[in-house]
Amino acid sequence: MHPIDAGRCEFRLSEPLGGDARYGRGEDCSAHPLASALFSVPGVTEIEVKGEVLIVSKETDSPWEDVYERFSYAIAMNARPGEPEVTDSSAELDEDELFEAVEHLFETEINPTVATHGGKIELIDVQDTEVIVRMMGGCQGCGMANVTLRQGIESSLRRAWPQLSVVDITDHASGSDPYFTSEK
Repeated sequence: MHPIDAGRCEFRLSEPLGGDARYGRGEDCSAHPLASALFSVPGVTEIEVKGEVLIVSKETDSPWEDVYERFSYAIAMNARPGEPEVTDSSAELDEDELFEAVEHLFETEINPTVATHGGKIELIDVQDTEVIVRMMGGCQGCGMANVTLRQGIESSLRRAWPQLSVVDITDHASGSDPYFTSEK
């Protein structure tokens, strides 16, 4: 993180994220999961992607240090250099094989990432096009749980299986040690 000024900060990633783009608050940035995730951080007004450089603009009423962890989390969950093409590999898999393939993705990609923040995602079941999960540890009741769910887990799943969606059955109200507290 390198603050440019009170309202803008530069983040350098290890690899380019793809084409250059700029998004303002309220614009559709669904094609860029990282930009969508960064807009979930309160006060963000603009995201600019330039290769491996992200420039984030925010309202100037809070110091960068106050939001750094939320930015780091969003980047860790969504920075996917060289995004692979989306393929529908589920047509070749029966229900049990699809569950095993999704479970492997959770073990190798998703849970190692959320573990860095004290969380874990339990895969409950895969039913038709729904992946049913329960968030635990630092993810249960976390103010960024929806970002993890939609921009992290669901986007990871959809790279291989575009028709899948995620259903969260977590009781977030009973979370006792969330990584980020909810800002309601």
